[in-house]
Amino acid sequence: MPQLDFDKCIGCMECVYQCPGLAIFGYNYAKDWLFLPIEYEVNEGAEVYLVDNQGKKLGEGIIEKVLTKKNKTNIARVKSTTIHGNDLIAVRGFIVKEKYPLPVKLLKTSYSPEDKTYVCHCDDVSMDEILATIGNRKFISADEIKHTTRLGMGACRGKRCIKRLKTALLPMGIQIVGDATPRGPLSNQINMGELFPKSVPETYITGINGKKSQIIKVKALVAGGGIAGSALFRYMAEAGMSPILLNYGRGSSWRNIAGGRPAFSLPEIADIAIRSHEIFKDLNKISKIDYRPINYVSFAHDEANYKALDASKAWSNAFMVEPKDFRKEISPNFNPKLTTYLSALITKDCWQATPGKTIDLIRKIGLAKGGTIKEDCELISVHRDGNGYVALVRDHDHSYIEYHAEHFVNALGPECDKYARQLGLDLGMYPVKHQAFITRRLPWMGVNGDPLGMLIDRRKYKGFAAVYGQQLAETGQIIGCASPASDPHESGKNIKLNTQEFIEIASEVFASWIPQLASVGFQAVWAGYYTEPRMYVDPANGLLVGLRGHGFMLGQGLAKMYVDALTGKPVPDYFKRLALDGDGLPEKAFK
Repeated sequence: MPQLDFDKCIGCMECVYQCPGLAIFGYNYAKDWLFLPIEYEVNEGAEVYLVDNQGKKLGEGIIEKVLTKKNKTNIARVKSTTIHGNDLIAVRGFIVKEKYPLPVKLLKTSYSPEDKTYVCHCDDVSMDEILATIGNRKFISADEIKHTTRLGMGACRGKRCIKRLKTALLPMGIQIVGDATPRGPLSNQINMGELFPKSVPETYITGINGKKSQIIKVKALVAGGGIAGSALFRYMAEAGMSPILLNYGRGSSWRNIAGGRPAFSLPEIADIAIRSHEIFKDLNKISKIDYRPINYVSFAHDEANYKALDASKAWSNAFMVEPKDFRKEISPNFNPKLTTYLSALITKDCWQATPGKTIDLIRKIGLAKGGTIKEDCELISVHRDGNGYVALVRDHDHSYIEYHAEHFVNALGPECDKYARQLGLDLGMYPVKHQAFITRRLPWMGVNGDPLGMLIDRRKYKGFAAVYGQQLAETGQIIGCASPASDPHESGKNIKLNTQEFIEIASEVFASWIPQLASVGFQAVWAGYYTEPRMYVDPANGLLVGLRGHGFMLGQGLAKMYVDALTGKPVPDYFKRLALDGDGLPEKAFK
């Protein structure tokens, strides 16, 4: 046992803080103080009973102060009002007066050996009932016992009673065959009314060692630092709203394949892309984001696909080419023996830019206009408070901040549905994992010595619904992606980050297009998420989510419309279709 050397002890109380077993106490005879470790919440000024190890009252006192140190045991400094001097040493703890338990009263009872013996305490199944069910049999299955007597169907799910029954029946020569179907019990028994209806938000306990959450009032709070959230941050800052941008991790916007297009089957979405394209051009004038105009090549693999592509020419700068002209219009290296496609739509006015440089520039503009970015800052919860919002956030230092915002925008991508539900919005959003690759550097492989444009094959083929990619002008690398054709709700869970199937389909399609690519090595493969099934852009409900993989090409245009609508400026008539009660502009043919 450790021994205390009183000649060396200076009464610093450090040992009381350090002891994890709450076994060391401190005393100050001169001031009638007791320093007692504590692991539950008490209030300073509370009157207490001073007790021994058995909880017996020895005296009374008052909690003068709760002493706290980070990652140490809390210490209550208690002033004794009735015990003094050496008698203080007998005190081993305290109990707040109003919480002192009533004494236990022992009552006489009687025991009758004829009383029933219960094997299942959850559903009150007696041994007599079980034996009557078994009859004269020498063995019976656990499932039959369960489904005839309900033994094992209670809260413990058979974890106690099945083993108890087997042990009890063995001396009788009766065997239980097998085990009940294993089912995990709920860790807590909850009531339906605790979950629904739910009129109040969940309460999060954030105080650690008495440290309270900081409360900050802001005009606008944007959750999600992808290209859409960053563009919102920029335009809100330019509108004088002094926004806060919460960014946690790196979302899909940083990992996309850097291309944009106005080639959509809906003219409304094409218009959003055209507006976004102009923003890209303007950004490139401010700082180099590797912007470059490119062509977008959509291959028609059947009549339905051909008709959809042909119809889009009415609202885009595009033209159809036949397979015999693929080497002339797409790449001089295109495979002349390929017979997969009926035709191809080549859309002009498309573009590429480096995602990281683009988002970084957008944010810098927002910072210069009065915005604030909180990096590595996780949204914990959000709820409405009157006409505004209250968002609980955990920052990089693991401190909690409570933002009270007039405007809150959910721009969280794959996690958007979780926080929408906290605000009572049932969006039905879900993430779908998409895989991508990039090759080693290559010479430009497009027509007239230019980089290869964006090529896309939308066939449902070998488990994938689309394979597409382009050549980056800055490096000459081919960067591409594949969309899964599996059930959307399962694709986010079951597709590995870099599956063999993905590598195979990417290799097959790209090498079929341009045979020379068969000898080019992959430099990297990765995965990101698209958020499905539709877009919600709704200032009234604080939503800019569900961009379905089109965030890089549509995000800035949508963010500009969002802030224009919020500040009373005119927006296109189709903007209302993106609201909660609209149809979301459902793009299908050119997904």
